[in-house]
Amino acid sequence: MQQPGQQPGAPANPLPVRSVTLYTAGVGYTERGGEVDGNATMQLTFRTPQINDILKSLVLVDTRGKVQPAVYAAKDPIARTLQAFSIDVSSNLSQQELLSKLRGMKASIESTGKPAVTGQIVGVETRQVAGDDAKPVTVPFLTVLADSGIVTLRLDAEKSIRLLDERLNREFREALSLLASGSDDQRRQVTLRFTGEGKRQVRVGYVTEAPLWKTTYRLVLGSEESAKPYIQGWALVENTTDDDWVDVQLNLVSGRPISFIQDLYQPLYVPRPVVAVDVAASPYPQTHGANMEAESVAPPAAAAGPAAGMRRSLSAKGGGRMAGGMGGFGGGAAMADAMPSAPDSYAAGIVAAEMAASVATAAQGGQVGELTEYRIKVPVSLPRQQAAMIPIVTGDFTAEKVSLLELQGDARHPLNSLRLKNSTGLMLKGGPVAIFDSGAYAGDARLEDLRADESRLISYGVDLAVDAERLSPAGAVTLTNVSIKRGVMVVTQKQRDERRYGLKSRADKPRTVVIEHPYDPAARLVEPAKPDERTTDRYRFNVTLPAGKNVELKVVTERPISSSVQVFESDVNYLGTFTGRKELSAKLREALASIIERRAKINEQNAIAAARDAEIAQTSADQERIRKNMEALDRASALYKRYVEELDGQENRIQTARKEATTARAESARLTAELRTYTDGLNLEE
Repeated sequence: MQQPGQQPGAPANPLPVRSVTLYTAGVGYTERGGEVDGNATMQLTFRTPQINDILKSLVLVDTRGKVQPAVYAAKDPIARTLQAFSIDVSSNLSQQELLSKLRGMKASIESTGKPAVTGQIVGVETRQVAGDDAKPVTVPFLTVLADSGIVTLRLDAEKSIRLLDERLNREFREALSLLASGSDDQRRQVTLRFTGEGKRQVRVGYVTEAPLWKTTYRLVLGSEESAKPYIQGWALVENTTDDDWVDVQLNLVSGRPISFIQDLYQPLYVPRPVVAVDVAASPYPQTHGANMEAESVAPPAAAAGPAAGMRRSLSAKGGGRMAGGMGGFGGGAAMADAMPSAPDSYAAGIVAAEMAASVATAAQGGQVGELTEYRIKVPVSLPRQQAAMIPIVTGDFTAEKVSLLELQGDARHPLNSLRLKNSTGLMLKGGPVAIFDSGAYAGDARLEDLRADESRLISYGVDLAVDAERLSPAGAVTLTNVSIKRGVMVVTQKQRDERRYGLKSRADKPRTVVIEHPYDPAARLVEPAKPDERTTDRYRFNVTLPAGKNVELKVVTERPISSSVQVFESDVNYLGTFTGRKELSAKLREALASIIERRAKINEQNAIAAARDAEIAQTSADQERIRKNMEALDRASALYKRYVEELDGQENRIQTARKEATTARAESARLTAELRTYTDGLNLEE
């Protein structure tokens, strides 16, 4: 098949695409391969944005030869490269600006019907001259130093200017060619060289950005209770490359490998300091400048297929073959012999047996390290810029119908849901699921990544046959424990929350309703004794709801609340609330009463000291007032003498108050030390 960009009749690409592996990290690994003979040189063309990925991931293999350095065009900024030429054309130059840059260069100026003028360019100027209508116009003039002297030529007429310096002419053309190449920056070539003798195989692999491959599922529920659910999974693959995929080995990998882009293509220049020329008389200054419950998960099965030890096979119901020509993944025989005979009249509805007979999985699944790989068993042919749906999972599945009463769901009705268990043996990549029940479309669901043997709930509709109500939670706080150790009192209480869920069935069949309740890691589940499931933020309880009946579920949790206080600093009224609690031991109540009594005595002494300090301050203020009044009195006056006597009495009272305050503080310190010794010796706990 002719390769992209290949001319009719041209030889085929020596390194066609042989294998493509698509990841769910937004990248794809492409491997090319072909035969070379002796020394070989070949070029691969990539889109410019892909070059960084190519430089980061390119893998070259020569089975019986040597790989030589890969060569690619450097991505130096064009403006920087243009500065290396004698004529800088990085900006848009007018004729006058260009000729100004060519001052001193030899040129030949030719005019129609006139002899050429040869000489060195002196300069360009503009002058005002009379136009055809006698009005002044601005005209450029070129001054040239010719053999005959200085000549000025008018440039508004038709003239041809030819540079006589061949080197300058050549650089001028190269600069313009480089400027033109910069305008088409969509493709870059990488030249590969292999050296060796004889014919041999070479391989080239690289990682580039690629669209995420996606999955969609169809889940068919049988109308009979004994019928097993049937699942069909399809992979959506897009070829957005510049190459047609012709008989390509396609692998689809599910997982989340870390992938990033680093700008390796852009040249980087380290800034260097500018050092001035040493001048002895004036030296230049220098400066220096990062379901939670255990489930039994089956270990990986024995590997199968070409990558032994790495891949596990998917079981497929029916074992049918693909019909030829399906989506370009043909090669199988027709399926007429596997299909049931056509009925006389068309019967609407989706039947799992017919789906299983019609579509067989085109993929073989297995583990690749920590990732899950679907290896497409038949070669894939997919033209560029086209997409395809590929069946990757088919077979019986494990699913149970339930109704789910969500925390954030419709308060009046639960949701029609399925409890799935992945029995395929592989991790299923997340995607939308179309649910068919008893042959009819029942709704859509979203499936997250599901590991082998892992269970998950999915919902696809509202169960209108069941009414639900959530009653407001009732709560109570009770005291559970009080302890005193080393002067610290720890009080533990129990907060009890109770919530009721009411269910009413209007269905003709019994239901299993899964009720979700908030999960608090700090709370203990009291009733029911154990949940059926627990996620990171909720409990799940399975409730059997008989047809036409009402059922109620009560969920009770208890959450401990603990607080601690320093008995020296806590309010005595707060401590007093515990002395009357009969549920506390007599020793603990006596200890608290003793602490309260001792704290009261300490507070009394502190109050005495504070009162005496206040009295001293007030008396000192009165003394200051009296002294100011005495300054204006005659020392022999009666009022002056009365003030002297009053000051004397106040001074005596101050001395007495100071002694009483000192005594009270000393007593408070003594009582505090006794209380500290007493509380440090306590070790009381309920």
